[in-house]
Amino acid sequence: MSVNLSVIEKVFEPIHEIINNSSKITITTHVNPDGDAIGSTLAFYHYLISQKKECKIIIHSTIPYNFSFLEGSEYISQYNDSFDDFILSSDTIFVIDLNDIERTKSPADIIKKSKAKKVIIDHHINPKDFADVYLVDDNATSAGELVYYLIKSNDSFKFTSTISECLYAAIMTDTGTFRFPRTDGSIHRIIADLIDNGANPVYLYEKIYNTRPPRVVKLFGEAFAGLEILFDGKVCVMTLTREHFKRAGAKNEDVEDIVEQSLTIKNVEIGILFSEMLDSDEIRISFRSKGDINIREVAVKFNGGGHQHAAGARFYNASIEEAKKLMLKEVGELITNY
Repeated sequence: MSVNLSVIEKVFEPIHEIINNSSKITITTHVNPDGDAIGSTLAFYHYLISQKKECKIIIHSTIPYNFSFLEGSEYISQYNDSFDDFILSSDTIFVIDLNDIERTKSPADIIKKSKAKKVIIDHHINPKDFADVYLVDDNATSAGELVYYLIKSNDSFKFTSTISECLYAAIMTDTGTFRFPRTDGSIHRIIADLIDNGANPVYLYEKIYNTRPPRVVKLFGEAFAGLEILFDGKVCVMTLTREHFKRAGAKNEDVEDIVEQSLTIKNVEIGILFSEMLDSDEIRISFRSKGDINIREVAVKFNGGGHQHAAGARFYNASIEEAKKLMLKEVGELITNY
Protein backbone atom coordinates (compact mmCIF):
# COMPACT_ATOMS: atom_id res chain seq x y z
CA MET A 1 0.00 0.00 0.00
CA SER A 2 1.34 3.44 -0.97
CA VAL A 3 1.37 6.73 0.91
CA ASN A 4 -2.05 8.37 1.13
CA LEU A 5 -1.14 11.71 -0.41
CA SER A 6 -4.60 13.17 0.04
CA VAL A 7 -4.18 12.78 3.81
CA ILE A 8 -0.60 13.92 4.31
CA GLU A 9 -1.01 16.88 1.95
CA LYS A 10 -3.25 18.47 4.58
CA VAL A 11 -0.25 19.08 6.85
CA PHE A 12 2.13 20.41 4.17
CA GLU A 13 0.80 23.97 4.33
CA PRO A 14 0.84 24.15 8.16
CA ILE A 15 4.44 22.87 8.17
CA HIS A 16 5.56 25.37 5.53
CA GLU A 17 3.87 28.11 7.58
CA ILE A 18 5.75 26.97 10.69
CA ILE A 19 9.01 27.05 8.74
CA ASN A 20 8.26 30.52 7.35
CA ASN A 21 7.56 31.81 10.87
CA SER A 22 10.72 30.27 12.35
CA SER A 23 14.18 31.75 12.37
CA LYS A 24 15.98 29.07 14.42
CA ILE A 25 15.28 25.35 13.91
CA THR A 26 16.61 22.17 15.53
CA ILE A 27 16.50 18.82 13.72
CA THR A 28 16.99 15.53 15.51
CA THR A 29 16.59 11.81 14.89
CA HIS A 30 16.85 8.51 16.71
CA VAL A 31 19.78 6.94 18.52
CA ASN A 32 21.99 4.73 16.31
CA PRO A 33 20.82 6.45 13.10
CA ASP A 34 20.53 4.45 9.90
CA GLY A 35 20.65 5.62 6.30
CA ASP A 36 17.09 6.91 6.36
CA ALA A 37 17.67 8.93 9.53
CA ILE A 38 20.90 10.49 8.25
CA GLY A 39 19.76 11.01 4.66
CA SER A 40 16.37 12.50 5.50
CA THR A 41 17.67 14.82 8.24
CA LEU A 42 20.48 16.06 5.99
CA ALA A 43 18.12 16.63 3.06
CA PHE A 44 15.78 18.61 5.29
CA TYR A 45 18.70 20.56 6.78
CA HIS A 46 19.84 21.64 3.30
CA TYR A 47 16.27 22.62 2.44
CA LEU A 48 15.94 24.77 5.58
CA ILE A 49 19.29 26.42 4.94
CA SER A 50 18.07 27.28 1.43
CA GLN A 51 15.09 28.98 3.10
CA LYS A 52 17.52 31.19 5.06
CA LYS A 53 16.91 29.50 8.42
CA GLU A 54 19.46 29.08 11.20
CA CYS A 55 19.52 25.35 11.68
CA LYS A 56 21.39 22.59 13.54
CA ILE A 57 21.13 18.80 13.45
CA ILE A 58 21.69 17.54 16.99
CA ILE A 59 21.65 13.80 17.70
CA HIS A 60 22.82 11.37 20.36
CA SER A 61 25.06 9.12 18.28
CA THR A 62 28.00 9.39 15.94
CA ILE A 63 27.38 9.13 12.18
CA PRO A 64 27.84 5.66 10.68
CA TYR A 65 31.06 5.55 8.66
CA ASN A 66 29.28 4.84 5.36
CA PHE A 67 27.13 7.97 5.48
CA SER A 68 29.80 10.48 6.46
CA PHE A 69 30.43 11.22 2.76
CA LEU A 70 27.03 12.89 2.35
CA GLU A 71 27.35 16.63 1.96
CA GLY A 72 26.66 18.44 5.22
CA SER A 73 27.39 15.44 7.46
CA GLU A 74 30.12 17.51 9.11
CA TYR A 75 27.39 19.76 10.46
CA ILE A 76 25.68 16.94 12.38
CA SER A 77 26.45 17.53 16.04
CA GLN A 78 26.61 14.88 18.74
CA TYR A 79 24.57 16.13 21.68
CA ASN A 80 26.06 17.56 24.85
CA ASP A 81 24.62 20.18 27.19
CA SER A 82 26.38 23.00 25.32
CA PHE A 83 23.56 22.66 22.75
CA ASP A 84 20.82 23.22 25.32
CA ASP A 85 20.64 26.96 24.68
CA PHE A 86 20.19 26.43 20.95
CA ILE A 87 17.45 23.82 21.48
CA LEU A 88 15.64 25.92 24.09
CA SER A 89 15.78 29.05 21.92
CA SER A 90 14.66 27.26 18.75
CA ASP A 91 11.31 28.25 17.29
CA THR A 92 10.73 24.75 15.93
CA ILE A 93 12.11 21.26 16.49
CA PHE A 94 11.75 18.70 13.71
CA VAL A 95 11.86 15.08 14.90
CA ILE A 96 12.54 12.82 11.92
CA ASP A 97 12.29 9.04 11.54
CA LEU A 98 10.97 8.25 15.01
CA ASN A 99 7.68 8.43 16.85
CA ASP A 100 8.80 8.43 20.49
CA ILE A 101 10.91 11.31 21.82
CA GLU A 102 12.73 8.91 24.15
CA ARG A 103 14.36 7.36 21.09
CA THR A 104 16.44 10.50 20.67
CA LYS A 105 18.08 9.40 23.94
CA SER A 106 20.33 12.11 25.41
CA PRO A 107 18.58 15.17 23.86
CA ALA A 108 15.12 13.89 24.94
CA ASP A 109 14.84 15.78 28.23
CA ILE A 110 15.85 19.17 26.87
CA ILE A 111 13.57 18.71 23.82
CA LYS A 112 10.66 18.02 26.15
CA LYS A 113 11.47 21.18 28.12
CA SER A 114 11.60 23.33 25.00
CA LYS A 115 8.57 25.47 24.22
CA ALA A 116 9.36 25.25 20.49
CA LYS A 117 6.80 23.93 18.02
CA LYS A 118 7.49 20.23 17.53
CA VAL A 119 6.91 18.52 14.20
CA ILE A 120 7.23 14.78 13.56
CA ILE A 121 8.09 13.38 10.13
CA ASP A 122 7.89 9.61 10.42
CA HIS A 123 6.67 6.31 8.96
CA HIS A 124 6.33 4.10 12.06
CA ILE A 125 3.00 3.07 13.56
CA ASN A 126 1.51 4.31 16.84
CA PRO A 127 3.28 7.66 17.30
CA LYS A 128 3.48 8.95 20.87
CA ASP A 129 1.62 12.16 21.68
CA PHE A 130 4.34 14.76 22.08
CA ALA A 131 4.27 16.98 18.98
CA ASP A 132 2.19 19.84 17.58
CA VAL A 133 2.13 18.62 13.98
CA TYR A 134 2.44 15.09 12.62
CA LEU A 135 3.52 14.28 9.07
CA VAL A 136 3.15 10.55 9.59
CA ASP A 137 2.17 7.70 7.27
CA ASP A 138 3.13 4.13 8.14
CA ASN A 139 2.61 3.16 4.51
CA ALA A 140 5.64 5.26 3.54
CA THR A 141 8.80 3.33 2.78
CA SER A 142 10.91 5.80 4.70
CA ALA A 143 11.08 9.18 6.36
CA GLY A 144 12.97 10.22 3.25
CA GLU A 145 9.90 9.58 1.11
CA LEU A 146 7.83 11.90 3.33
CA VAL A 147 10.53 14.59 3.32
CA TYR A 148 10.55 14.34 -0.48
CA TYR A 149 6.79 14.97 -0.70
CA LEU A 150 7.00 17.85 1.77
CA ILE A 151 9.81 19.62 -0.10
CA LYS A 152 8.15 18.87 -3.45
CA SER A 153 5.00 20.64 -2.25
CA ASN A 154 6.94 23.93 -2.27
CA ASP A 155 6.32 24.84 -5.90
CA SER A 156 8.93 27.60 -5.88
CA PHE A 157 11.75 25.25 -4.85
CA LYS A 158 13.91 23.22 -7.24
CA PHE A 159 15.66 20.14 -5.90
CA THR A 160 19.43 20.45 -5.71
CA SER A 161 21.83 17.60 -6.39
CA THR A 162 22.80 17.63 -2.70
CA ILE A 163 19.22 17.21 -1.45
CA SER A 164 18.54 14.63 -4.17
CA GLU A 165 21.54 12.53 -3.12
CA CYS A 166 20.57 12.64 0.56
CA LEU A 167 17.00 11.58 -0.19
CA TYR A 168 18.14 8.87 -2.59
CA ALA A 169 20.38 7.47 0.19
CA ALA A 170 17.49 7.60 2.67
CA ILE A 171 15.01 5.80 0.42
CA MET A 172 17.47 3.29 -1.02
CA THR A 173 18.61 2.08 2.38
CA ASP A 174 15.16 1.85 3.97
CA THR A 175 13.75 -0.06 0.99
CA GLY A 176 16.61 -2.59 1.16
CA THR A 177 17.96 -1.27 -2.15
CA PHE A 178 14.45 -1.22 -3.61
CA ARG A 179 13.52 -4.83 -2.82
CA PHE A 180 11.14 -4.51 0.17
CA PRO A 181 7.39 -5.00 -0.47
CA ARG A 182 6.37 -1.33 -0.51
CA THR A 183 8.76 -0.49 -3.33
CA ASP A 184 6.11 0.25 -5.94
CA GLY A 185 5.95 2.41 -9.04
CA SER A 186 5.50 5.60 -7.03
CA ILE A 187 8.85 5.00 -5.30
CA HIS A 188 10.63 4.45 -8.60
CA ARG A 189 9.07 7.67 -9.93
CA ILE A 190 10.47 9.52 -6.90
CA ILE A 191 13.86 7.92 -7.52
CA ALA A 192 13.72 8.92 -11.20
CA ASP A 193 13.03 12.51 -10.14
CA LEU A 194 15.97 12.45 -7.74
CA ILE A 195 18.27 11.06 -10.44
CA ASP A 196 17.06 13.74 -12.87
CA ASN A 197 17.98 16.31 -10.23
CA GLY A 198 21.51 15.06 -9.68
CA ALA A 199 21.53 11.87 -7.58
CA ASN A 200 24.11 9.41 -8.91
CA PRO A 201 22.95 5.81 -8.20
CA VAL A 202 26.28 4.13 -8.95
CA TYR A 203 28.24 6.54 -6.76
CA LEU A 204 25.76 6.36 -3.88
CA TYR A 205 25.57 2.56 -3.85
CA GLU A 206 29.35 2.31 -3.98
CA LYS A 207 29.88 4.75 -1.10
CA ILE A 208 27.19 3.24 1.13
CA TYR A 209 27.66 -0.49 0.53
CA ASN A 210 31.14 -1.05 -0.88
CA THR A 211 33.38 0.94 1.46
CA ARG A 212 33.44 -1.27 4.56
CA PRO A 213 36.57 -0.91 6.69
CA PRO A 214 38.40 -4.18 7.46
CA ARG A 215 37.08 -4.14 11.06
CA VAL A 216 33.50 -4.30 9.77
CA VAL A 217 34.25 -7.24 7.48
CA LYS A 218 35.90 -9.01 10.43
CA LEU A 219 32.81 -8.38 12.54
CA PHE A 220 30.63 -9.87 9.80
CA GLY A 221 32.90 -12.93 9.96
CA GLU A 222 32.50 -13.21 13.72
CA ALA A 223 28.72 -13.12 13.32
CA PHE A 224 28.62 -15.65 10.49
CA ALA A 225 31.06 -18.05 12.18
CA GLY A 226 28.69 -18.65 15.09
CA LEU A 227 25.31 -18.47 13.39
CA GLU A 228 22.61 -20.93 14.46
CA ILE A 229 19.81 -22.26 12.26
CA LEU A 230 16.73 -23.07 14.35
CA PHE A 231 13.04 -23.97 14.05
CA ASP A 232 13.35 -26.34 11.08
CA GLY A 233 15.65 -23.96 9.23
CA LYS A 234 13.30 -21.00 9.36
CA VAL A 235 15.20 -18.89 11.89
CA CYS A 236 18.81 -17.71 11.75
CA VAL A 237 20.35 -16.39 14.98
CA MET A 238 23.66 -14.56 15.15
CA THR A 239 25.39 -13.38 18.32
CA LEU A 240 28.06 -10.74 18.83
CA THR A 241 29.60 -10.48 22.30
CA ARG A 242 31.97 -7.79 23.50
CA GLU A 243 34.79 -10.26 22.88
CA HIS A 244 33.78 -10.52 19.22
CA PHE A 245 33.82 -6.72 18.90
CA LYS A 246 37.26 -6.54 20.52
CA ARG A 247 38.71 -9.26 18.29
CA ALA A 248 37.48 -7.44 15.20
CA GLY A 249 38.47 -4.00 16.54
CA ALA A 250 34.88 -2.97 15.76
CA LYS A 251 32.49 -0.33 17.10
CA ASN A 252 28.85 -0.52 18.19
CA GLU A 253 27.60 1.06 14.97
CA ASP A 254 29.41 -1.52 12.82
CA VAL A 255 26.57 -4.04 13.26
CA GLU A 256 24.48 -2.22 10.64
CA ASP A 257 23.48 -4.52 7.76
CA ILE A 258 24.72 -7.75 9.39
CA VAL A 259 21.26 -9.07 10.22
CA GLU A 260 20.12 -8.40 6.63
CA GLN A 261 22.46 -11.14 5.46
CA SER A 262 20.65 -13.80 7.47
CA LEU A 263 17.72 -13.66 5.05
CA THR A 264 19.99 -14.66 2.16
CA ILE A 265 20.22 -18.17 3.65
CA LYS A 266 17.95 -20.72 1.96
CA ASN A 267 14.61 -21.27 3.77
CA VAL A 268 15.34 -18.68 6.49
CA GLU A 269 12.31 -16.49 7.16
CA ILE A 270 13.42 -14.73 10.35
CA GLY A 271 16.88 -13.33 11.09
CA ILE A 272 17.94 -12.18 14.56
CA LEU A 273 21.16 -10.53 15.70
CA PHE A 274 22.01 -10.21 19.40
CA SER A 275 24.76 -7.66 20.08
CA GLU A 276 26.38 -6.73 23.39
CA MET A 277 27.15 -3.01 23.38
CA LEU A 278 30.72 -2.09 24.26
CA ASP A 279 30.04 0.92 26.46
CA SER A 280 26.95 -0.15 28.41
CA ASP A 281 25.01 -3.13 29.77
CA GLU A 282 22.69 -2.95 26.77
CA ILE A 283 21.99 -5.91 24.51
CA ARG A 284 20.62 -4.79 21.17
CA ILE A 285 18.40 -7.16 19.19
CA SER A 286 17.83 -6.61 15.47
CA PHE A 287 15.11 -8.53 13.64
CA ARG A 288 14.33 -9.13 9.99
CA SER A 289 11.59 -11.24 8.42
CA LYS A 290 10.09 -12.25 5.10
CA GLY A 291 6.65 -12.80 3.65
CA ASP A 292 3.69 -12.48 5.98
CA ILE A 293 5.70 -12.76 9.19
CA ASN A 294 5.27 -9.64 11.31
CA ILE A 295 8.43 -9.65 13.44
CA ARG A 296 7.38 -6.40 15.08
CA GLU A 297 4.95 -8.48 17.17
CA VAL A 298 7.96 -9.89 19.02
CA ALA A 299 9.85 -6.62 19.31
CA VAL A 300 6.99 -4.74 20.98
CA LYS A 301 6.80 -7.35 23.74
CA PHE A 302 10.24 -6.19 24.82
CA ASN A 303 9.68 -2.42 24.62
CA GLY A 304 10.90 -2.39 21.05
CA GLY A 305 9.26 -1.51 17.77
CA GLY A 306 9.73 -0.99 14.08
CA HIS A 307 8.06 -2.40 11.00
CA GLN A 308 6.58 -5.71 9.93
CA HIS A 309 9.81 -6.93 8.38
CA ALA A 310 12.40 -4.88 10.28
CA ALA A 311 12.29 -4.25 14.01
CA GLY A 312 14.46 -3.98 17.09
CA ALA A 313 14.47 -4.23 20.86
CA ARG A 314 16.87 -3.80 23.78
CA PHE A 315 17.63 -5.68 26.98
CA TYR A 316 19.32 -4.20 30.04
CA ASN A 317 20.84 -5.88 33.10
CA ALA A 318 20.57 -9.32 31.53
CA SER A 319 23.03 -11.80 30.09
CA ILE A 320 22.97 -12.51 26.39
CA GLU A 321 21.91 -16.08 27.18
CA GLU A 322 18.91 -14.83 29.17
CA ALA A 323 17.94 -12.44 26.39
CA LYS A 324 18.16 -15.20 23.77
CA LYS A 325 16.09 -17.61 25.83
CA LEU A 326 13.25 -15.12 26.31
CA MET A 327 13.33 -13.89 22.74
CA LEU A 328 13.49 -17.28 21.07
CA LYS A 329 10.51 -18.49 23.08
CA GLU A 330 8.45 -15.65 21.54
CA VAL A 331 9.89 -16.20 18.07
CA GLY A 332 9.03 -19.90 18.27
CA GLU A 333 5.43 -19.08 19.12
CA LEU A 334 5.27 -16.51 16.34
CA ILE A 335 6.58 -18.76 13.60
CA THR A 336 4.20 -21.61 14.45
CA ASN A 337 1.32 -19.25 13.68
CA TYR A 338 2.44 -18.67 10.08
